[in-house]
Amino acid sequence: MSPGKRRTSPEDAQKIVAHARELPCQDCAAAPGEPCTRPGPGRNVCKSRYIAAAIEVKQALRAAARTLEQQAILANLPKVPKAEIEKCRTPAGGYAFTRAWFLEHGLPYPPVAGWREAVEREAE
Repeated sequence: MSPGKRRTSPEDAQKIVAHARELPCQDCAAAPGEPCTRPGPGRNVCKSRYIAAAIEVKQALRAAARTLEQQAILANLPKVPKAEIEKCRTPAGGYAFTRAWFLEHGLPYPPVAGWREAVEREAE
């Protein structure tokens, strides 16, 4: 196991698998609520379905852990068109935001956790 990573507890794995069954499977085309037809050895659901569920569960836990102050800050951030955010995408697929970019768009620097999802808006 690499440094900084922890193993998923059996209880957390069960929660993730339960949530995964509520999602459609990209590998075996199982609909939400249906079991995977090709989950792989030692698995209850296909790997892609498990990973998608694990990401959603982790995001939900993070959102639940936010304080009221953090939620208020995120709610009051100005909206930024998604196209503006995508302009900062790097060739490797990441983002290269600068302090000047944040200040230009009226956003606090350093950014608060969850800022991108809070400010993204669709083009009007």
